[in-house]
Amino acid sequence: MLITALKAARRRTGRQDGFTLVELLVVIGILGILAAIVLFNISGVQASAACNAMKTDGGTLQNAADIYYNNTGKYPVTGGDTATPAGASVVNVAEITGANLLHQAPPATEAFTYNAAPNGTVHGQLVPDVATCRYN
Repeated sequence: MLITALKAARRRTGRQDGFTLVELLVVIGILGILAAIVLFNISGVQASAACNAMKTDGGTLQNAADIYYNNTGKYPVTGGDTATPAGASVVNVAEITGANLLHQAPPATEAFTYNAAPNGTVHGQLVPDVATCRYN
């Protein structure tokens, strides 16, 4: 009698394999929300990395410009008087690279100027002017 009742109950409940459509949609929705959160957080990292790269390039360019001035007695600037440039002049990266003081020019997204007075300082910024990301 008990065995017959168990067999009848087993036939009534049936067997369920896999997931229902609702369960799959819930899991896909949760994964989509998590992916959106991760992508939102990564977008800020890329801007920060570009700023840090520009600051590193600025330090390298400053060292190369100092060596160039010590070797030649002229400032590595584009156009005008290279012995006593007035104000902020554009750094002549080609001149520094040609003197084998710099391996390669910084990317076009970085702009560097050189202030001869008072002590010869390189200043840099990202080309789409981002006020929060400057070197010196």
